[in-house]
Amino acid sequence: MTKEDLSITLQVEQTPFKVYKAINAVDDWWTKIEGAANSTGDTFTVRFGDVYITHRVAELIPCSCVVWEVTDSNVASWLNTRIQFAIGVEGDMTVLLFNHKGMTADAKDYEDCVKGWTKFIKEGLAGLIQVVPVTNEEILERFKTLAAEERWFDIQDDLFSSNVKSIDPPNSPYMGFAEGKAAVRKKGKDFVAKVEEFHGARTSMPVIGGNYIAVGRDMDITGQGFGRIQINEIMLYEVKNGEIVSEQFFY
Repeated sequence: MTKEDLSITLQVEQTPFKVYKAINAVDDWWTKIEGAANSTGDTFTVRFGDVYITHRVAELIPCSCVVWEVTDSNVASWLNTRIQFAIGVEGDMTVLLFNHKGMTADAKDYEDCVKGWTKFIKEGLAGLIQVVPVTNEEILERFKTLAAEERWFDIQDDLFSSNVKSIDPPNSPYMGFAEGKAAVRKKGKDFVAKVEEFHGARTSMPVIGGNYIAVGRDMDITGQGFGRIQINEIMLYEVKNGEIVSEQFFY
């Protein structure tokens, strides 16, 4: 008999940011909880009739991973199991891999768990991901955190829409136009690949105005085919429906 853990894969067009926010809104897709599930160390209990299951939030990595440990239950097969949500990006899509670690096919209630989790993940959570509200201010705060750490590809992964556009000035000698999350990421990687030597950079604090985030950035690099150059640019990001739908560079 297989010892593989119960797992479900969900693929959506929405961003990892939306997926992560939806997972943590447990009341809205699973069932009413007693307690809290917003911070590492929080504990919460769910009840289904006479059944109760108590969890501890073991890990929260924004836009990447959520882990709950089952610390108490009157169902033996749930005790000491772990519920994991791993969020990643493949092409233009966000992929959620759900695993109930320790819940294997030899458990008495395995089939019931498969049916239950499939319904809650593919209907409840998937539906919430479509409509979970994300404000421009939340986008800005995530953007600020990643920009301060020079994590520009993570900004693309976490916040860019599946059909995002990337626009450079007309007749730019460096880069052009790309559309779609995978194509925009490739555009960025192609630029990085042309940098032979990085001499330094300065990035301003991102600011928001209406549906736009603006960032000033100066770079001093030696580029393949260009020699040493200084690029002084304004990067403008448009936010729509809780996602970044375009990035535009002015230099």
